Amino acid sequence: MTSERSFDETYPANEDYERFDQSDSAFGRHLKKTGRTVGFGSDEEKAERIRKDLPGYSLVDYAFNSAAGMYETLPGEHYSQGTGFYKWSSLGVARKPEGIPRWEGTPERAAKIMEKAARYYGAAGVGFCGLDRRWVYTHTRYGKPIVFEDIEEGYVSEEKAVIPESHKYVIALTVPMEYEETLYSPTRLEVATVMGYSRMHILAGHVAEFIRGLGYHAVPTGNDTAMSIPIAIQAGLGHLGRHGRLITWERGPLVRILKIFTDLPLSVSPQAPGGIIEFCEVCKKCAKHCPSRSISEGPRTWEGPSAANNPGVYKWYTDAEACLDYWNEIGNGCNNCFRVCSFTKSPGVLHDAVKWFIRNVPQLNRLWVWADDAMGYGKMRDPRRYWD
Repeated sequence: MTSERSFDETYPANEDYERFDQSDSAFGRHLKKTGRTVGFGSDEEKAERIRKDLPGYSLVDYAFNSAAGMYETLPGEHYSQGTGFYKWSSLGVARKPEGIPRWEGTPERAAKIMEKAARYYGAAGVGFCGLDRRWVYTHTRYGKPIVFEDIEEGYVSEEKAVIPESHKYVIALTVPMEYEETLYSPTRLEVATVMGYSRMHILAGHVAEFIRGLGYHAVPTGNDTAMSIPIAIQAGLGHLGRHGRLITWERGPLVRILKIFTDLPLSVSPQAPGGIIEFCEVCKKCAKHCPSRSISEGPRTWEGPSAANNPGVYKWYTDAEACLDYWNEIGNGCNNCFRVCSFTKSPGVLHDAVKWFIRNVPQLNRLWVWADDAMGYGKMRDPRRYWD
């Protein structure tokens, strides 16, 4: 049986670790080199793929994918830090009446209320942790500094993004990604990712505004402001997989992550049960099936292969720049590592039983890897048959 370990044991950082500049991430470096965000091709390039009748790139498939991501990117807008439902101040919807004191309760009671509300609003997973500044970016992807100041409410200006010193708690949330649509990666029919971003945006607004309605403050963030994966691990939602993504026991890697910084005191969630890292050590399916060879088949290390990696954490690093180059080559995001992951499964008693053995009898892990291949899991579905 795998023993329960602390966050620092499952996600160890050395004393040389420094906060990361998001403009040095793969997306940030692409922006600096090209002057534009990743958009997977012009309309002319999309039209060319449609004319070639490429499976998974029809006009219907493009429209389906684009509409799924509508709440992430509306025409002329890109909802990210401090905008849309990610706004750092009140949306003016949930307002505490004047003269009524803010809600008061124990951190345990607050966590229970927040979890119930967040799940109703659409969260697949909910966890709580203290705000660890190591995971907060030094700058945004666009070069704006992210700082902490002794103020009441956070804000984003032309000069900087300011997080209040009082925001010592984090709510980590996941939204679901569909199993069926993930199996069509890397075509435009893999809409689970962009649909997840839309859900993130809406969920962030609901939960942040609920907190404000109680008389507290909230800073909702998507892929901006701070690293999502270490925060999600710290909040007990799962562990890091070989493919560099969060793996949860409930949904495997099929989740998108958002987080909300707040001054509402919350009790800390326990760590997720162990066993995921041990399984990834022997599985290696994501690495073997990565078309850009961005995922390592080797052991965890303290630094990565790319300038887009931030060294100092003992983990599996991915070559995010090579991954992004492949995305641009095919004109779409690739999610093959999610598709072939042994934890990517539809709900079922048999799969729950296997996960029990992974948690408790790791000596059988190689058997489950063999069985996963033998049963044909992770194969790409035929895009020509989706609409049938």
